Amino acid sequence: METITKPMTYEEFRAMEFSAEEEKANVFELIDGEIVAKNHPTATHQSVLLELAVLVKNFLSTTKSGKAFIAPFGVVPEPNTDVQPDLFVLLDANLPNLQEDGFFGAPDLVVEIISPSSIRLDRNTKFKLYERTGVAEYWIVDPRNQSIEVYGRTTAGFDLVSFAAESGTVESGVLAGLSVDVTAVFAG
Repeated sequence: METITKPMTYEEFRAMEFSAEEEKANVFELIDGEIVAKNHPTATHQSVLLELAVLVKNFLSTTKSGKAFIAPFGVVPEPNTDVQPDLFVLLDANLPNLQEDGFFGAPDLVVEIISPSSIRLDRNTKFKLYERTGVAEYWIVDPRNQSIEVYGRTTAGFDLVSFAAESGTVESGVLAGLSVDVTAVFAG
């Protein structure tokens, strides 16, 4: 007899209790009803995240046009999914979907900082997730190559709209006027 397992829901995932050993070893997300274990971030990852978060936060403070959030904070773009992007931005129109325990919907901008263990997850699984759920802009940040890729939404899905590696700048379409110097992001 074949065993059929149904996808886990957001509510079931949030009710789960992981052991201290499991939580010490991994960060857990729910994608399409499946639990995904990720490694904890490295010092380089956190340094890059801090640089980007400060840049985005300062930009949003100047423009007064939204809020930025960093992991660990859940994003629930669909019923069987609960992910923790490294950084995400909600413009003012999206803020009503923000709750104390997470954001329910598609953020305007999502940033994922890849590591050797998360390349497939961030470049494939999450790329497709963010694309299909309506995220307007997705950045893939690669500390090893010192590169930032900016994907913007088109009628066909995501297209690469800005890229820089080792030097140069990337531009955001969602945060009009935000220009990020790649050298500064990776210098920290």
